Amino acid sequence: MMKLAYAICIALGLGVGVTHAAGTDCQVTSSKMLDHLDQGDYAGATADFDGTVKAALTADKLAKVWQAVTQQFGARGKREPARVSAASAHVVVVTPLHYGQSVIDAQVACDADGKIGGFYIKPHQ
Repeated sequence: MMKLAYAICIALGLGVGVTHAAGTDCQVTSSKMLDHLDQGDYAGATADFDGTVKAALTADKLAKVWQAVTQQFGARGKREPARVSAASAHVVVVTPLHYGQSVIDAQVACDADGKIGGFYIKPHQ
């Protein structure tokens, strides 16, 4: 299995301006996706992916990647509060996740329709 290189890079979809409501919606969507991942429900985790991300990151691929996180970093610990920001025409939610002795960031980018247009796992910042 390919070693997790700290990042799942998926191209971002198109979007429009960011509003407070969009930020809240994306935070809920991100949290729901992370909940599904924690439960091992990879099909549920992909439910809010846009078409581009669904094509590139199927439930089976996501399962392999997410299982590699635990293998590389250790058992899952707590989830810290998310930070919400705007990047280009997307809402970006970054959630710090504790795994073993490490902290990594799950970054979710939502488009104007509230769909996940980008998902990254990266070193904590």
